[in-house]
Amino acid sequence: MAAELTAVRLLAPHFGDSAYVWTNVIGVILAALAAGAWLGGRWATAAQPVGSAALALLLAGVWFAVVPFVAGPLGAWLLPAQLPLEAAMAGLVRGSFVATALLFAPPMLCLGAISPLLVTGLARAGVLVGNAVGRVSAAGTIGSLLGTFLATHWLVPGFGCRVAMVSAGALLAAAAALLRRGRPRATGAGLAGLLLAMALLHGGPLRPPPPGVELLAERESRCQFLQVLRERVGDEPARTRLAINEALDSFHSLAIEGSVFTGGAYYDWHAVAPLLAGDGTPPAALHSLSIGDAAGTVRRIYAAVFPDAVVDHVDIDAATMQLGDAHFPGPKAAGARFELDGRVFLEHADARWHTIHVDAYAHQVYVPAHLASREFFRAAKQRLLPGGVIVCNIGALEPDDPVLLAVGTTMAAEFGAAMAFLIPYSRNALLVARRDLNISPATLAAYAPDGAGLSASDAAQWRQVLAAAALPSAWFEVKGGIELLDDRPVLDRLFEQSYVSQEDPGQTVPCAGSMASDGAEVEAYARRQAKDWGGVLAAVAQSQRATAFLRQVAGDARWEQRQLHSAIAEYEAGLLLQPEPRLEQALRDKLRQVQELVVPIDLAATTAARNSWLQAAAITMFVLLVGLLRRQL
Repeated sequence: MAAELTAVRLLAPHFGDSAYVWTNVIGVILAALAAGAWLGGRWATAAQPVGSAALALLLAGVWFAVVPFVAGPLGAWLLPAQLPLEAAMAGLVRGSFVATALLFAPPMLCLGAISPLLVTGLARAGVLVGNAVGRVSAAGTIGSLLGTFLATHWLVPGFGCRVAMVSAGALLAAAAALLRRGRPRATGAGLAGLLLAMALLHGGPLRPPPPGVELLAERESRCQFLQVLRERVGDEPARTRLAINEALDSFHSLAIEGSVFTGGAYYDWHAVAPLLAGDGTPPAALHSLSIGDAAGTVRRIYAAVFPDAVVDHVDIDAATMQLGDAHFPGPKAAGARFELDGRVFLEHADARWHTIHVDAYAHQVYVPAHLASREFFRAAKQRLLPGGVIVCNIGALEPDDPVLLAVGTTMAAEFGAAMAFLIPYSRNALLVARRDLNISPATLAAYAPDGAGLSASDAAQWRQVLAAAALPSAWFEVKGGIELLDDRPVLDRLFEQSYVSQEDPGQTVPCAGSMASDGAEVEAYARRQAKDWGGVLAAVAQSQRATAFLRQVAGDARWEQRQLHSAIAEYEAGLLLQPEPRLEQALRDKLRQVQELVVPIDLAATTAARNSWLQAAAITMFVLLVGLLRRQL
């Protein structure tokens, strides 16, 4: 169990610890243990079953001790760090299977053989078979119990997963020594000590940062793998981000040098919540709650925009807040700090808030099911002051995203209605509801920030956020999805529909309708202004013929929906229609930008295809290995 739990932590910097990764790790290990038990039964007919058990333990121990030295290079090869998160899921799932099969199936095959070998040895020594099975089973269970608690609560958070894995290998070698007598025992004990000493050889980061990125801190907390990374591109301000597990191109907290805002990331848009709660002005004595606060990005923005606000902050992992204190400088809103699960905190809290911000994610990309159920939103509503607002960060690329629909429908079931706003140039949406009242985005237009606590550039950025969020057409009501309940957590399946099952036909929208092209252009432009990307494509399809402008807006819609190959097709088709010079230049500029963005997308597809073949090869090799061993025993 220590090796199994540590295996997930060792893979997390490269593949995360999502349900897919856990399934692969558990599935591969169970298959290896089952095959090992079967082979061990055949091996037990040998003259020295106890000696064979010692050999199997020794082989498994040496393998586990070597695994941490090769896991990093293997993970980096199977899943390159530059892949975009939303396109990497297929390669991630298959890559984690391959890594688990190569790194952990062989030693688990050896461990699976231990029980039948030991039972046979005890039976030959005169112990009744039932008694022998009971002893071996009890000893194995107690060992697994100790390994579970030691790995999770002491070895991994205290010394790191590499030391934990090597320690597991050393203990197996020591167990092998106990089964032998004379010189073999001394040799096994010496090898166990040598393996344990190997733990001292591990140095440097568990996942090296990409070229040009500075690693400020790395932490293996009791919950997850954390890195603080700083990057500066050209003359742009340095960006510091908190990366969790595999990270790829995503982050959980963000700070940009010289600014309290995050360059248009979703954190900036959270600041409109108090204005929605106060009908255009922040409530007096503003009191807010941040669930999933991590390094405190929301509190940093609050401190500048609403300097008198109090923001209580909750995160299940205290290490994220400690890293925020150390590496994300600048004033942050005052408030009480709680190291606790957000749902548990909310249901036991006595305070009430004007706004509740929910930015909690499990395994990097999953909204935790217990923080998106109707029961959670019922608890949140009870903790909001009259007219208070809850705002959730949801990963979504379009209004009909299945995760957004489900969470929004569930929120609306408690609050009466839920409104969403797609953050420009991102894969995030704000999902907002208000206690006892409706959301009124138009009231944001009346707010006139004094900008006293902001630099000129930050004040301008804040005004841009307000102006965009004040457009009623930019918001849409979320309804028609699945209602989520505590006893029906289906978000993993919906996430697969949202991220893993994305479609990109790589083709232009056919213009075969009955509408005149100028009318279609007007309709497509209006839909574009409303950010109704599906409506844009429908308007283009209604045109009797294609025009360069229609191809441009269709490409923009495809781009926003992350259908980058289709966007390229639209822009290239627009250039073939010989547009006027200004439109031609716009098409060329957009085509160049999308072609740059599609490079990592194509790399992700190539990686997924390669890992798929490797997965099939790993399964084939495992079956052949078991068959070969069966013939030899």
